[in-house]
Parts: sequence; structure tokens; C-alpha cells
Amino acid sequence: MFKTIQSLIALQEGVVTPEERIYSDKSLIGDLAPVGYYDVRLAIQKSSNNYFYKVFRRVIDNGENKSSFIDSRIGLEKWVERVKKFGLGVKLDIDISGASPGILPSVALYDKIYGKERWKYSNIASVSIGQGEVTVTPLQMANLGALLANRGYYYSPHIIRSIGKKDKIPEKYLIKNDVGIDLVHYEPVLDGMSRVIQLGSGRRAMIPDIDICGKTSTVQNGTGQDHSGFMGFGPKDTPQIAIAAYVENAGQGGRAAASISSLVMEKYIRGSITRPWLEEYVFKGDFN
Repeated sequence: MFKTIQSLIALQEGVVTPEERIYSDKSLIGDLAPVGYYDVRLAIQKSSNNYFYKVFRRVIDNGENKSSFIDSRIGLEKWVERVKKFGLGVKLDIDISGASPGILPSVALYDKIYGKERWKYSNIASVSIGQGEVTVTPLQMANLGALLANRGYYYSPHIIRSIGKKDKIPEKYLIKNDVGIDLVHYEPVLDGMSRVIQLGSGRRAMIPDIDICGKTSTVQNGTGQDHSGFMGFGPKDTPQIAIAAYVENAGQGGRAAASISSLVMEKYIRGSITRPWLEEYVFKGDFN
């Protein structure tokens, strides 16, 4: 899921173009995507870790200082400010208690871990794919789905009691939070997310005649089976619903989380379920 943010920041910074093809030989970081050339659309579709490793390095090591240690500090500081605009590393102003800001690794954090000016890109490369010291919440990922659907802005999440009442919505929930990414950069990212559903790991989330954009996530778990994650929205060009789902210890993101999300989206958009086989699969709960 985090790769959608990395794509948008890299495109906005001009360190990569939608058409540039970058070769991945799977030598830099663990990867399930095959060896080959990737542009941003295919990298999202196939979830190429090595593509995002290389692209994130361009964002962090931008040549502002001859010292790789100082250059990485400068790049990370700028990157953190970019990502915060997406609602990560900050507490979303939702009207319930207990919301967490998650963690965005900072210069101060890495100075504490490695020592001042003793770390560089190779020490933080796992952040390129949302691993390492990065933590996010399901609410933040659902909000990410909403801002992608909106092509660049989100409203602070708000809990409503019912639909149709004339209670005044507090002003803060009517303010657009712009993430600072030009509109032109969203189309290749959303194309890649559509391909995830049509041709990639999110095929269980495919809804007949509805163009869904999504991104699966297999969340590594050091104490047991991985967690299943999915973030997306639909329909692509006339979005009605954004969603994020996590299912603990359910394995690959394209299984439990994508299936559940797809059923919720279809029920919301259509009012009924047209894939009883998928509903049966979810209710059975055997996602291995």
C-alpha cells in the first residue's frame, strides 16, 4: 500500500517519469516480482520491491551534499514532510479517542539508532516499501484510499450517527487537506492499482462491471503467520467508497483482506452480492 505514496512523491519530485523503465534483477532486496524492466504502472501491479528500492534511493540521495551521510539526512527530512501530508506519522483528527499517529522514521530516530551522521540510504532502504521503522493504522490506509480516489485531497475522517439528519457537520470536517501532488501524477498510479485488481495479486477483489483500484499488502509478522491487508476504492472514475482491511494471521493480502473488501464495496455500490462463491469463501474463514 505504501508504494502508492512512494510513487506519487517520486513523480512529484521528478526523480522518475511514468514511462521510465527500471531494471530489477532482485539483487537489492527480497522480492516476489519477477526479474525484468518496470515502469511505475507495472511496478505497482507486480509490487516490485526492487523498483521502489531504486526509486526511493533517488528521493533520499538527491545530490545536495557530497557526503552520503549528510545527503541522506537532507533527503529524509524532505521526504518525511511529504509523507505527513498524506496523513501518516500524524494523528488524524477523527472524533473518537484512541487514534494513533503511527510512526514515520525521522533523522532524530536514526541518529539515536546509528549515531549522528553514521547512517545513510543503505541503513534505511526497507522504508522504501513501507517496512523497517514505518508503522501505519488501518484508518490511515482507508484515508489513503479516499485521497487517491479524490486525486489529491482528503477530509478528516468523521464518524456519523445516521444518514439524512440535518445536524450541522463541524467545520473542520469540511476542510480539504491537499497533499501537494499535482493531478497529472495520479493517473499512472491509479492505472497500476486497477491492474492489481485485473491482472495482479488483487484479483479476488474484482467486481464484474465495476473498475476497482486497489493494492494488496502482506504484512510481515515475526511471531506467526503474516497478516493480510488491502486498501482500495471504487469505481475508479466515479468513486463512491474507499476501504482498508487487515486480517490477522491470514497470509497474503490478496486473500482474506481483498476478498472482504470486495464484498463490502459491492454491497455498498450495488446493494447486493453477485458472487456467492466469494461470500462463502470469506464466511468459511480458511484463507490458506
